[in-house]
Amino acid sequence: MLYERLCHYSSKIPPFSKITRKTDDRELARAVRFLLPLMTVTVQGVVSAAYLSTTVTFFGAVMTLLLLGLDILIAIPLSAMLAAVIYYVVISYPVSMMNSYRLGLSEEADIVFEQFILVFQTHGTVFDAIEMVAQSNHPYLSKAFRHILGRIAEGVPPETCLMDFAKDQPSDDIRRYFTTIVASLERKTDLLDEISGESFEADLALRQKNLELESRLLIVAALVTYFPIMFTLAISLGGYATHLAVLLAVPFFIFFNALLRNRFSRQFSAYFDRPKDDSLLPPTQKDIIGEYDEFLSFLILLGQRLTSGDSLEVALPAVRGDLEPALQKLVDLAVNAVYQKHLSISEAMNIASEAALGQRVSQMFKMIALMCETSTQDSGERISRIAARLIKRSAIAKERDSIIAAQRMKVYLLTLTSVAVLGMLASLAPFLFIGSLLTQGPTWSLGSLSAIDIAPLLITLGITAVSMGYQNTRMVSGSRPVLMATVCGLVFWIAFAFSSGLMGLTLV
Repeated sequence: MLYERLCHYSSKIPPFSKITRKTDDRELARAVRFLLPLMTVTVQGVVSAAYLSTTVTFFGAVMTLLLLGLDILIAIPLSAMLAAVIYYVVISYPVSMMNSYRLGLSEEADIVFEQFILVFQTHGTVFDAIEMVAQSNHPYLSKAFRHILGRIAEGVPPETCLMDFAKDQPSDDIRRYFTTIVASLERKTDLLDEISGESFEADLALRQKNLELESRLLIVAALVTYFPIMFTLAISLGGYATHLAVLLAVPFFIFFNALLRNRFSRQFSAYFDRPKDDSLLPPTQKDIIGEYDEFLSFLILLGQRLTSGDSLEVALPAVRGDLEPALQKLVDLAVNAVYQKHLSISEAMNIASEAALGQRVSQMFKMIALMCETSTQDSGERISRIAARLIKRSAIAKERDSIIAAQRMKVYLLTLTSVAVLGMLASLAPFLFIGSLLTQGPTWSLGSLSAIDIAPLLITLGITAVSMGYQNTRMVSGSRPVLMATVCGLVFWIAFAFSSGLMGLTLV
C-alpha cells in the first residue's frame, strides 16, 4: 500500500532517518506492532514519512501559490497550515487505524471466546482454537491469527503468541478474554463460563455512538447540502457559470455525497451488522436489519436442532420452513448445494455466506460449519447461547434505528430547503459575476439572458439535487428514495423558474 511504501523509502532518506532515531512514542510503537498482520512499518519509518511529507508539502505549496500569483505573506501561512495537517495525518495514521479496530474487536470478542471454549470442551488445544479462528473470516482477528500461526511454525509457543497479541491491541475485552484462556491451561473451567458473553467495552461504545448519532447525522446531511451552495456562489462570482468545465463537478458531488453517506452507513453500532458489500452503494440499513433479525431466529432454531442430535445437513432443511423469505433464500442455497450439487457442508455454508448482505451474518454462516466440524451437539449449545446474547444486545442497537427515524424529517426538510436555495442561486448566477461590475459595468440587461446561457451550471446543480435527495433518503433508511430524488429535482426547477421570473431571466 502507498503508506507502507512511503514509510519504507522515507526511513532511508537523510536527514529524516537521523531525526527519528531518538523518537520514543509508546502508543505509536504499539500501533505498529498491532498492524503487523496488515502492513509492515516501523516507528522510524512512520516518523520519517511524517517529516518528509511535511517538508515536501510546505515547499511544494509555497511554489505553487507563488506561481499562481499569490502574495508571499499569504502563501507561506497557507502552506504551513497545510503542512501541519499533513504531518498530523501521516504521524497519527497507525494509531488512528488501530483505534478504528477497537470496537470491531470488542464485537467479535465474545464469539471468538465461544470458539475457544468449544475447542476446550472437545479436548482440543490452544493451537486448534487458534486455527479455527484463523479460518473463520473475522475482519481483523482471522488475519492476526494467521500471522500467529506463522510464529508458532517458527517455534514460538501458542500461549506466548496469544499474550503478545493481547498486549499489542486496543480492546480491553480481547485482553481479558485471552488472559483467561491462557490461564485456563486448555481446560473448560468455571472462570471461562463466568466471563463468557461479557463485553462491557462494546456496550459502552454502543451507547456512546447512539448519543452522538443525532449530531453526526445532521453534520453529514449539512455537508452534502451546503457544499454545493458554496460551490455555486464561487462559480457565479468568478463568472464561470457558462463554462462547460463546470460539468466536471457532477461526478465529484455524486462521489462526495456517496462517500459521506456510505461512511455514515458503515458506522453501525456494536452487536449489529454492517454491510458486507464494500462498494459505494451497499444494501440499505433496513434490509440489513431485517436479515440480521431473522438470522438471530435462525440461530435459535438451529441451536435447538443441533443440541437434540441432528447433524447440520439435517437441521438446515428442518428449520427452513420456520424462517422468513430473507433467510429462506440463504438456507435454500446451502441445502441445494448439499442435496443437489453434492457439495460438502462447509462448501454449502460458504455459498450461503457469500450471498448474505451483512458482514456478521456472512461470518457466522462460515463459523457454524467450522464449529460443527468439531462437535455438532456442543456447537448447538454454544450457538444457542450466542443467539440469546445477541438478541438481548440487539435491543440496545435498535435504539440507533429509532434515533434515525426521529431525525428523518429533519434531514428531509434540510434537503428540500437546500435544493430550493440551489435553484434560486442558479437564477442569480449571471448577475453575480463581480468582474463585470468592477471593470466595464454590467454586460447584461433585463430580458437579454436565458437559462441556456447558464446550462452547464444548471445541469450540474440539477443532477446534484436529484443525487442529494436519493442518497440522503437512503442514509436515513427512507422507504422511497427515488420519489424523494424526483421531488428534489422538481423543487430545484420550481425555485429556479420562480426566481428567474423575478430576475428577468427567461427560461428559453
